Amino acid sequence: MRIANRLLAFLLSLGLTLGAVLVLIEIVAHLVGAKPVVLNWPGLYRWASGTTWGSGIVRLVGVGLVVLGLLLLAAQLKPRRPERLRLQPVDSATDAAITRRGLARTLRNAAIEVDGVHDVHVMVGWHDVRVRAEVHDGAAPVDTLHEAVASAAQHRLDALRLATVPALTVRIDREERH
Repeated sequence: MRIANRLLAFLLSLGLTLGAVLVLIEIVAHLVGAKPVVLNWPGLYRWASGTTWGSGIVRLVGVGLVVLGLLLLAAQLKPRRPERLRLQPVDSATDAAITRRGLARTLRNAAIEVDGVHDVHVMVGWHDVRVRAEVHDGAAPVDTLHEAVASAAQHRLDALRLATVPALTVRIDREERH
């Protein structure tokens, strides 16, 4: 959601900046006695003067803005994925946590140490962690590797002592050598 927020903020600021520049250009053009440069604002002003609040186009734009506002509000009220996972406190004065990226890196390092594993991808979700280990085609049997990777990752999860331990899912993918 952080990326979406930044994108929306950028687009909004870009729109406001362009609008301000257009208004400034039109003001300067009007002050020097020139015709409208970018916007035909006198025509827009005449149209707006003759249009009532009850007209169809005004109502349509109003409904569109309300729907857009409600969508933005719903997007902001949606609970975000916590960036940090709390650890069990050693004492009451200590509050410790690990970032999702740090947890993924730790579990990746644990799984990559298993013989036969050459690459590991870890996804940390709301309540689960998905580990996908890639092994070469000639490596040990999948069952043996699955058990070893799951054991290494679970051991590392247990050592971290998370306040709420996510469910661990391990998948082994074979990659053919070229």
